[in-house]
Amino acid sequence: MAPHSDDALTKVSTDAAMEFVQSFYPALQSDRAAIASFYNQTTSRILFNGNTVADGKAVQDIFVNQMPPAHYEVQSFDCQIINQAYPTPTPTGLKLPNDATLKDKSILVLVSGYVRFGESRDLPQRGFSETFVLVPNPSDGPRGKRRREWLIETQTFRLVV
Repeated sequence: MAPHSDDALTKVSTDAAMEFVQSFYPALQSDRAAIASFYNQTTSRILFNGNTVADGKAVQDIFVNQMPPAHYEVQSFDCQIINQAYPTPTPTGLKLPNDATLKDKSILVLVSGYVRFGESRDLPQRGFSETFVLVPNPSDGPRGKRRREWLIETQTFRLVV
């Protein structure tokens, strides 16, 4: 198989990052029961302000049971392919590099913006910086729900002082 063009790789990573940012941050604000569905269930590595969080279900638990309402304002994001031959799981093992499609990649996504904790618009905003590695979703997903094409493999969140 011929290597994919730089334009094709850029489009895949940009489309994935845009769809992710436009769905993940609204979920943190108003659909907290869906947060775990953004994470790779087998191997997520998550850090919040230097503290390790076990998995997507633990992140969801924090947002549902411990965090006040939050409003996220994404100012910018950037992305790039970091592994052009990500070993995507299949029912019979891992996809071989020769069988890789444009979506069998891992993607680095960098996000920065502001977050306000609490419902009042008068509360101060805090800057945040967040880094994700997204990987292809190997599952068919739950019936009747839209399947996420990309899942969080790694996440590092940091409030900016």
